[in-house]
Amino acid sequence: MYAGPEAPVKAGSRRRASRGRPRVLLVDSAPGAHVALAAALAEAGFEVLLVAGAQAALESLAGDGAAPQLIITEVELQDGDGFSLCGQVRADARTAHLPVLLLARREEDFHRDLAGGVGADDYLAHPVDARDVVALALLKAGRRSGDAAFETRTERLSLPDVARALLAGVRSGRVVMAEGQGWFAFRHGLVVDAVFNGERGSLAFRRMLCFGSGGYSVVLGPELHKGSFTMDRPYLCETVLHGLARFDALRARGLPLASRLTVDFSRLAEVLASLPEDVGEVVRLFDGRRTLRAMLLECQFPEAVAYEASTRLFALGVLVPACLVEERERARCGATVPGFFEPTLSVDAVPVDAGGAGANAPFTLVGGAQPPVILDFPKKGPGASSAVEGLTGAVRSDDAGV
Repeated sequence: MYAGPEAPVKAGSRRRASRGRPRVLLVDSAPGAHVALAAALAEAGFEVLLVAGAQAALESLAGDGAAPQLIITEVELQDGDGFSLCGQVRADARTAHLPVLLLARREEDFHRDLAGGVGADDYLAHPVDARDVVALALLKAGRRSGDAAFETRTERLSLPDVARALLAGVRSGRVVMAEGQGWFAFRHGLVVDAVFNGERGSLAFRRMLCFGSGGYSVVLGPELHKGSFTMDRPYLCETVLHGLARFDALRARGLPLASRLTVDFSRLAEVLASLPEDVGEVVRLFDGRRTLRAMLLECQFPEAVAYEASTRLFALGVLVPACLVEERERARCGATVPGFFEPTLSVDAVPVDAGGAGANAPFTLVGGAQPPVILDFPKKGPGASSAVEGLTGAVRSDDAGV
């Protein structure tokens, strides 16, 4: 919906708006300046009310209809500025709780301090990416301004999207995965630390973006510790997220991360001359027990590179499913494997009865293809000689050893 300064939104049109969708008030500097952003918000599930100017925004908020759950305004407006508009929103008890995002076409040195002074929830400077605004809207819409923690899930808002959006703003804090999976810390547009899967630093951050899933929380607040590395938004977008896009493309149509693979060494010998020299760093990790996910977490190469190498080796037949190898080995060996550790009674064996006639019957241990071992346990009679006693003791000792 659009309402210019000369045509404020009426209460009737508010009621006719779609229900059940979170509403965003988007304050534009000129008619149609943010149509692409409005379309992106609508595609993400928001109902967008687009107005031109601060006065139109205040008239919309003063109406008797449902209040928006988020306000997004440009800093430079036709009839004022976004900082003053944010201050007026905070001064009204009915709207003081609404989160406000400020978008600047031209960044000034004093903008960040001014944004904090008027109580803005975040400030994004040119160039503003619509995906970042949508991510912050998904995170903060419906929450109260000043909330320090926001909980969501990767199915709703992915970790790469929230990381890129948080670095576009000016806030500091942490993204903490549920169940202690890991976290990363950000400060004024930089990622400064990360811990994931026993690793710390930029490797942990990259792997968290690749493999982190489920619930997580964004906790806003000062991050005063030094950290272990620094990564800005351009490097994140141009290098890390580019590799992550390759990784996601492979995961969508390639090998499942839960698959267990092993090496066909005969096939490896055939194609080894055509493979890179460092392919051994990938091959050695496939032992039939690790999953592909575990292998990628352990490999020293970037995740997309290791994933592509694994996919190529699978296509060449060097890597094969471990379950197929296990079935092939069982079919090849069958019942011919000697049962060294499973002794059984022979057909002619008679159970030993300590008090009956079968006490002297032979007891046979069958060892597959090996000749049977027959042990005779003589019954000790009265008045037996010491030699017989020694022999009996020896047999019993041997039997205990067997």
